[in-house]
Amino acid sequence: MPGFAPKHILCPIDLSPASSTVLGYARMFAEAFHAKVEVLHAYWLEWPPYFMPSQAEELAAQARKHRTTIGEDLSKLAREALGPDVPHEIAIVEGHPVETILRRAAERQADLILMGSHGRSGIARLRLGSVAENVTREAATPTLIVRASPTQPAPLAIARVLCPVNLNELGRRSLESASDVAAAFGATLFVLHVVEQASLDPESAREHLCQWVPEQVRRNCSLIEVVRHGNAAEQILVAGRERAADLIVLGAQHRPFLEFTTLGTTTERVIRHASSPVLVLPQSGSA
Repeated sequence: MPGFAPKHILCPIDLSPASSTVLGYARMFAEAFHAKVEVLHAYWLEWPPYFMPSQAEELAAQARKHRTTIGEDLSKLAREALGPDVPHEIAIVEGHPVETILRRAAERQADLILMGSHGRSGIARLRLGSVAENVTREAATPTLIVRASPTQPAPLAIARVLCPVNLNELGRRSLESASDVAAAFGATLFVLHVVEQASLDPESAREHLCQWVPEQVRRNCSLIEVVRHGNAAEQILVAGRERAADLIVLGAQHRPFLEFTTLGTTTERVIRHASSPVLVLPQSGSA
C-alpha cells in the first residue's frame, strides 16, 4: 500500500441535518492533505409498476425541478462547511446510492471516500446494512465512516489515532498508513495489539509488539504501543473510548461470500459500534 496522502476526497452526503458534520471532517482532511473535495448527492427515482407513463413523466418533471433546489442547497452547505480555502465541486447523480458512490469513486479515481453513518441498529440493520457499510464492503478506495450527528460537530483537529494491528504484513501496511494520518495532523498514534490467549504474558506481548513496529513508523509520528487481552472487536472499542481516540484506522481484507463481499467480523463490529470515526483501508494479499 502506498503512503496515505489523499488528493481527491469523495464526500457523499444526503442533505440530512448531520451533513455539515460530515463535511466538517472532509474539511479537516482536505486541509491536512491539501486535497480537493467532491461533494456528491445521489438520488434514486423508482416509480411503482402501476404508474401510467403520464404520471411517471409528471413526477420526473417535478424531480428535475427539485434537482435544481438540491443543487442550490448543496452549494450553500458546501461553502459554509468547507470554507473559502478548500477547493471543491458539486455533483448530483441519479442512481442507487451505493452503486453511484462506488462508480463515482472509480471514475474519478478518488483517494478517499468520506461519508456519514446514521447509526441504524436492530433487525433492519442486520438484514439490510447501511449505505456506508455496503460502500465499505465493496470499495477499493480507503473509506472513512463518520458517526454523523447534527448535535456533535466535527472536531477542529485529530489528536489521537488508534490503529489495531495483527503482527503480519497486512497489519504493517495499515500501521504505515495510520502513521501518515497521525503525521499529517500532528497526532499521537496508539498501536493496539489484542491477544486472545489469556496465558500469554502481557509484558512479553508488548515487547514483541515494540520490536515489530517498523523504525520508519516511529520516525514518522509520536507512537505508543498498547497490548490488551480479550475479544478483538470488544478491546478495540474499549481502547478507543479509554484513549479518547479521534480516529480508528483499520486494515481490512475483502472476503467473497456467495455473491456478496464481507470485511470480517471484527471490522464490521467496529464500524457499527465505534463512537469514533473509522478509516477502513482495503487491502489485498494474504497474511
